[in-house]
Order: sequence, then C-alpha cells, then structure tokens
Amino acid sequence: MKICVVAVDTRGGVQPYAALALGLTRAGHEVRVVAPEDFTGWLTGMGLDAAPLTGRMDEAARAAAEAGFSGAVVPKGMRARLVEQSLVQARELLGHAEGSDVLMGGIGGAVLGRDVAEKLGVPFVDAHLHPVGLVSTALPGVLAPWMPSWTGGAGNLIGSAITEFALTAPFRAVSRAVRTDVLGLPRRRRRPSALALYGFSRHLASAPTGWNVTGYWFLAEDAEWTPPARLEQFLAEGDPAVCVGFGSMVGSDPAATARLVVEAVRQVGVRAVLLTGWDGMRDIVDGDDVLVVDQAPHSWLFPRVAAVVHHGGAGTTAAAARAGVPAVVVPHGVDQPFWGNRIAALGVGPRPLPRADLTASSLATALRTALTDDGMRRRAAVLGERLADEDGVTNAVELFGRAFGK
Repeated sequence: MKICVVAVDTRGGVQPYAALALGLTRAGHEVRVVAPEDFTGWLTGMGLDAAPLTGRMDEAARAAAEAGFSGAVVPKGMRARLVEQSLVQARELLGHAEGSDVLMGGIGGAVLGRDVAEKLGVPFVDAHLHPVGLVSTALPGVLAPWMPSWTGGAGNLIGSAITEFALTAPFRAVSRAVRTDVLGLPRRRRRPSALALYGFSRHLASAPTGWNVTGYWFLAEDAEWTPPARLEQFLAEGDPAVCVGFGSMVGSDPAATARLVVEAVRQVGVRAVLLTGWDGMRDIVDGDDVLVVDQAPHSWLFPRVAAVVHHGGAGTTAAAARAGVPAVVVPHGVDQPFWGNRIAALGVGPRPLPRADLTASSLATALRTALTDDGMRRRAAVLGERLADEDGVTNAVELFGRAFGK
C-alpha cells in the first residue's frame, strides 16, 4: 500500500512516526512522511521518502511561547497566522499525498490529514502517542492531570471530555477554512477514522482494554552516529553524570534557565550534561562539572547517566523510562504534566516540578531524591526492562496489516 504519514510535531514527536514509517517500509509498503521543513533532511538521511510542509517547528515553538499558547486556547494574535499557514500546508499536503491509499497521523498530523484523506477518498488512520480520542470513564484526561484520583470514573469522564475539547477546539477554524477554501468539502467532517493505533505502553499509562496499544515506537540507534570525544570523555570521568534538557521548550529566558540548572546541580555536587535544545541553555561555559552539547540520541545518552531531568514530552518520557533511570520531570504545559504525574505515580521519579515554580533549590532536592532513593532506582530499572521487551513498531505494523489485509 501507499501510505502517507503526516507528522506535525516537535523533533520528539516526529521521531516515533519516523520509526513507524521505517517499520511499514520494511513490511513492503510504500511510505512517504510529510513533516515540517526543518525535519526533511533528517528524515531522508535515514532512508525515508520525506516531503516538507512550509514552516519550521522551532520557530513555531518560539512564537507559541511568546504568544502564551497553552494548547487549549489560541491567542488572538496567532489565529490568523495559524489559519493562513494551514491553508498553505493543506495545499502542499494534498499534493504530497496524491496517489496514497491511506493517510495516518496523530494529534498534529490529523488536523490537516483527516480532511485531505476525505478529499482524496481514502481512509485515515489515527496514530496517537497519547491515550486520547475517547470520552470515557475508563480514560484519564491527558490535559486534565489535576483531576483528583479519588474522583474515579466520574473524574476520568470529565477529564477526558476536557481533553478532547482542548485538542479539537483550537483547530476548528483551521479545519473549516481548509475544507471550504482548499478542499471544496462541506464545513463539517463526515468520515470516521478507519483504525486507531496507540504508540505508548500500558506500563506507563492506562487505556481501555479494546484499544490497539502497541508499545512505544522507538527509532533504532543510528549505527553511523559517533558521540563527540569530549562527551565520551566527560561521561567516563568520575561518578555517573545526570542529563538535563528541555527539548523544544525554549522558554522566555533560556539563559536564566541554564543558570538555574547549573546552580542546582552544583548544590547537589553532581556532574551534568546539558542538552541545549532549540537554542535554549546555550550561555553556559563548559567546566569540570558541566558539559554543554547541542544534542545526542536519547537511546545512547540516557542509559549512560544516573538520572534525567526533562520536560515531560511523550517521546522523551518514553526514552528516559526505557533507559531504566529515574527521571525528574519539569513540565512546561500541554501533555507534559500528565506524563510527569505518571512517572511519579509509578515511583520512578519524584513529583513533577512545574516550570513556572522551578527554583534551583527545588530542582536540587528532586535530583537528590532521584540519585539516592534505592527503591526508586530499582523500580526505574524494572520499568526499563519491561519497555525494552516491547516491540511497538512490529505490533503496529501487524495491526495495520490485519486491518487492511496487507
């Protein structure tokens, strides 16, 4: 089959779809990945057929942070730009997807992918990285992690309803404009998805029993990637270091965040590798106890450190959990508080530290717990082993094949 995978997300969110696309390709399908233009070279470099959508996710992340976009309400200043860019991207996606037998995507990819699939007259497959897509007493609200656990099924019902509204409401104007101005379709979508796949693990998050939860879609390590000599040397010296990085969450003052992080790790007396992300945390000079690097594959780096401090994105949470080390989650927004709460509930990390309330002292305290709590470290190791035993890509490819008879 000819499959068009629509992946509109940050690097951590696009990577699982790259892994799934490679798995589908190995199974004999003809796959094209459509993603923001800053990922095209990276995707083609791993052997995928990749086509670009106008716009860079790093620039979008900065604009969203500056405008105060929370994921539930689009600020007025962003609405017109969002619709305008979506009209351009919808035309591009329509061309990239022409001739496809099926389109698939998650929260970001579905915004345009479902409507383009309807225009082309082909099925759309939901391929989610989170437990979303249903209002149910059996489903916790990914965007309502503040819902008390004692509310039980009723709380799940309210939380999942809030989540589904928050995931769709900001993009209704986009869908209406795309359907009428680009695709010539009725204003309201009429076709349900043909299949739903879920690329996360039940070891981390619960979901209704009938869902196709496959396990995480991990990308295999790049055999050609070689770690910088200074990184290998730093990790080999002394006690195991910790890793700190907030991915695409650049924040309004990355330099201040970098200073806070360095102060915290020095309070604990531990060495640290700082991942700069998208131009964040650059204004720190390397020292005997701190090494600043642009990036390194999480699958290579995380198993080599004693703990990981991260923002709680779905992909980074999965990578840290599979590494079998405790995690300190500093959620910035959207789904990140949910994953931070799951890490704490499983006892593989301390309570999450919301970015708005983060201090050097609170981060130091959380790091000490992650480094010294033997029970936490044992539970993290067991969780890592369980995730390593799953093959989410193979499971997803098999489910796709059974659904479409291929």
